[in-house]
Amino acid sequence: MSKGYRKYVHFGTSTWAYEGWKGIVYFKEYPKYRFKKDCLAEYAADDRFSTVGIDLFYYQPPTEPLLEHYASQLPADFKTCSKVWEEITIYRFPQKHHHHEMKEKLNPNFLNDKIFMNTILKPHRNVFMEHTGPFIFEFSYIKKNDMTVTEFANKLDQFFIKLPTDFQYSVEIRNKNFLVPEYFEVLRKHNVAHVFNQWSYMPPVGSQLKLDSVTADFMVARMLTPSGMAYNETVKKFSPYDKIVEEQPAARQDMLKLIELSIKEKKYAYLLINNRLEGCAPLTIESMEKMAEERF
Repeated sequence: MSKGYRKYVHFGTSTWAYEGWKGIVYFKEYPKYRFKKDCLAEYAADDRFSTVGIDLFYYQPPTEPLLEHYASQLPADFKTCSKVWEEITIYRFPQKHHHHEMKEKLNPNFLNDKIFMNTILKPHRNVFMEHTGPFIFEFSYIKKNDMTVTEFANKLDQFFIKLPTDFQYSVEIRNKNFLVPEYFEVLRKHNVAHVFNQWSYMPPVGSQLKLDSVTADFMVARMLTPSGMAYNETVKKFSPYDKIVEEQPAARQDMLKLIELSIKEKKYAYLLINNRLEGCAPLTIESMEKMAEERF
């Protein structure tokens, strides 16, 4: 059947360098220590994928040499979804954090537009513009005593108004109490996408879709973990990520709703799927594409 839905919908995985995908995505032999560095080309050549998430940049800022290396492995116009460095998105450092001296302290660089533009946008603009899709600002859970949704929305407003508009931005939150009109209105004001995230303690994507939550002229979704299941549980249950361990029918139906909405509104949608949703992201995508072909 036709893959007409692909005019708007881009499937990809949260990241790509998993040894468990050998024989599923990866069939080449790689020199020792080169698999993680060089397997992106094989991933990008796989017809199942037309985008990919770069989770690495949440933990460290991008460098031009690394972006150039990634670019050398990607076909023309293959767009990636880069996470934004945690130095910009963490409000209060958690107790367990690699910056031990900062644990439980407020982050002085939270939503610092100058750091974002110099350390994130600049290298992307210089060497990776062709492959730069939506940036994903992932905000970990913010305690109620730290910030209200009004304060959070105001900070987003003050931040995004300063950024150049030739990039796409998206926001992923872990506070279900922030899913209110005030938050969505600020994103809509700046053409910033709300990231529909299937995550342990957030409402399902289908519930988020009912909240007038499409806030930009593109869409982003990250299907991460089953509802109610903690991250550590998912790692134990699903690794080494070489097969579907347990299908998530409700999450799959929610993805079909996203695809339908993308087609209806003629908006590009980036659907990123994590191994910890069902056990093997490429196989989940394969199943979703069959379902989409049958329906659309």
